[in-house]
Amino acid sequence: MCKILEYKIKKMNLKEIFKLSKEMDLSIPNDETEVTFDFSDVRKFDPLPMLLTGSIIRRYISNHPNTNFDITWSDNVGKSYAGTMGFYKYIYENIEIGKKPGEAKGSNSYIPITCIDFNELKKLEHENNNFIPLGKIIEKESKKLSEIVSKGNSEFHEMLTFLIREIMRNTPEHSDTDKLWICGQYWKSYNLAEIAILDEGIGIFQSLKKSLSHRKYILNNLDALKWSLKAGISEAFSPSHNPNNDDTWSNSGFGLFMVSEICKYLNGSFCLISYDNYILVDNDELKVGDTSFEGTAIRISVPCYKVENTKEILNSISSKGEEQSKLIENSFKKASIPSKGLIDKINLNIHK
Repeated sequence: MCKILEYKIKKMNLKEIFKLSKEMDLSIPNDETEVTFDFSDVRKFDPLPMLLTGSIIRRYISNHPNTNFDITWSDNVGKSYAGTMGFYKYIYENIEIGKKPGEAKGSNSYIPITCIDFNELKKLEHENNNFIPLGKIIEKESKKLSEIVSKGNSEFHEMLTFLIREIMRNTPEHSDTDKLWICGQYWKSYNLAEIAILDEGIGIFQSLKKSLSHRKYILNNLDALKWSLKAGISEAFSPSHNPNNDDTWSNSGFGLFMVSEICKYLNGSFCLISYDNYILVDNDELKVGDTSFEGTAIRISVPCYKVENTKEILNSISSKGEEQSKLIENSFKKASIPSKGLIDKINLNIHK
């Protein structure tokens, strides 16, 4: 007789998602078990919870290839927002509900769940005889994505492009994977843009441990997350390496520092999740907690009306980071050129 194992998701928030993940880790189905994920009670689907829930369930399905899986939903939700965003097919591509990830064109209020494959992006550029660095390719893609939710505000578009680019760069540079997922929403009632980006790579702890300089004091996963938000901290660090003597896109370890500090400056929020822990910076308050997730996910929420002079904000925060890094022994002391702004907005004076 077939055994039914049902996971009923009542709310899509971080607490419930990680509770679900831990329950799934403790329950191992056999070949005669049918597993159902029931979303019928869910009424609100936000970008980060959608990406996390989908990733956790996809991993579970992949780990149990001989088990039958099903997904149920309520018609009024499943056939509208979550379906349009590609949530159900992000979990299980053969399910007959909603659009595929990236299939929806997006609008001036949302970025549907979309897979960004860096190898594919490079291939497309090369086919058009554009042999440009990956960093520049990511910046171009970030501009397109931020256009969707920047509401025609040129300063906010520049800032959002910078934030998305700096988060996206972490995946090919540190995560040992060439793919990530992105999802975004503009919340009109709050005049707020929310962007979530997730990869299923090695995580921040394993990345920073690649540097011999960091191993002696970054001893666990939560330590790694906290250090990753400091200026100049990167797996690329070694005492003899100066990123400013290398190519324009050389890593200087300022990316997550810049992103988190910008969110604080704009009175927004920043959430970093990687493997067993999360850090949430909201209203200048830092919270930490336990998770159950294999990969790294970042959510930024920033109010659109706060951005008036992107260049000044970036210069101020990067200078603050350079002052902070002077007090950290194993860190890069100078922010790289990309960490100070968009490349096409900076006068590089290369030929002078």
